[in-house]
Amino acid sequence: MENIFIKGTKRTPEISLKLNGFMSINGISIPEDATEFYRATMEWLDKYEKLDPENINLRINFVYINTTSTSMMLRILKKVFAVCSNKDNLKIVWTYETDDSDMFEQGKVLEKLVGHSFEFEQVNSLEDED
Repeated sequence: MENIFIKGTKRTPEISLKLNGFMSINGISIPEDATEFYRATMEWLDKYEKLDPENINLRINFVYINTTSTSMMLRILKKVFAVCSNKDNLKIVWTYETDDSDMFEQGKVLEKLVGHSFEFEQVNSLEDED
């Protein structure tokens, strides 16, 4: 099993999934087929679960996410929650632009649906985030 990196486009986010537990999703998510786009991520998480990881740090930086992508993000977040064997060592950081209350609220909704506290981080511009 290896780390995976999916380069972002104008319609899809950059995704980095590392065996050391550091993961990130950055950018815009408006793919033609969200299920197909996120398939590799879900498959990687299925394999990663077998390693019984104790620590996961997931950083999410969406500039925009559409409804179908939000549904897939919920599935991914629930999978990440299930994969991490030590819930005390599961850290999910939801980053949003200071003036983007919609993206903040989107994170709050997902936090509630997943049932695990997120850290919320305001930034001036997600375009500058790495």
